Amino acid sequence: MQIKNRSGKFYLSSIGKAVRKMFSQFEISRHPSYILHCHFADQTPGTSRSLNADELDSLLADQFHTVDKDLKLQFLKSFSIHFSEDYETQFKNVLDCITSELSAKDSTEALSYHAILHAYLRNLVLTKPPGSRWVGLNDLKAAVREARSAIFTASYVTYCGYEKYLKMVRRQYLPRRVNVPNIERLFSFECTQETNPQDIAEAVLHICNRYRIEENSPAPYFTFRGKFDDRSIKASLWEVGAYFNDGRGYHGGNFRMEILTNPPFGAARIKVVEPVQLHDLMTEVRFKEFHDFFLVEKTDSPVPVPRPHHVFLESHGDLIEVFR
Repeated sequence: MQIKNRSGKFYLSSIGKAVRKMFSQFEISRHPSYILHCHFADQTPGTSRSLNADELDSLLADQFHTVDKDLKLQFLKSFSIHFSEDYETQFKNVLDCITSELSAKDSTEALSYHAILHAYLRNLVLTKPPGSRWVGLNDLKAAVREARSAIFTASYVTYCGYEKYLKMVRRQYLPRRVNVPNIERLFSFECTQETNPQDIAEAVLHICNRYRIEENSPAPYFTFRGKFDDRSIKASLWEVGAYFNDGRGYHGGNFRMEILTNPPFGAARIKVVEPVQLHDLMTEVRFKEFHDFFLVEKTDSPVPVPRPHHVFLESHGDLIEVFR
């Protein structure tokens, strides 16, 4: 935990609220280390101190008068106060670290990365329970990389126009290495209630024709997420000849993973997996590529893949031109 006191001198009373909050947390989760970071004008940066039993009792006051003495002693062994530099210096050091580790070109770019990382870490705190908020340098690099990609996409569409953006996407999907055999690929479509099932079916068929070579490459997997009528998409797939295997066998039986991954009744041109089965599938099948086609909000692969790719679309019908 960190508290801010920009210019004042150090008094025990100034850290009382923070100590009480940390003690309450210690009652729930007795981790070996509770560190209170703070800056005071009369304390040397880089130094630290602990509390004695009398100091802790004075800070806890009557709020914890029924707490066992042994628990307080355990907390004293785990708790320490670390005095840091002033906050302007801390912030400058953080920007220097961002510039060094994340290759920011200048202070302006470092500031933008700082904002990205602040949002990433804030979301982590809000969505992950204590004890599972581990972050490594690679996670921070990935957060910056994904944010830069999203910013680039939005800027390209805004300033160059959607048509030029689609041409750029089409160049990215030109058939260079697409027909490499034995590459497992997954294509994710974000759908809404306004989604045209016929556009989805035509796009899937074009993707299948690009990537699927009989006897050489496996059937691509497709998944559809969002609020939409699943049956209408499957019906449209059948109508255009994009015959699929969804792991349910004859006439929509119970889902079985082995039917989807290794169908006993012959290979279908494509495989359709429901979002709830996606994580289990991706832990069983080794995917090399994950392609996310989103209308509003992109999604990440539930299991890391070597080549994730996100494409913004105004309409799924635009994929017909991309993969033509």
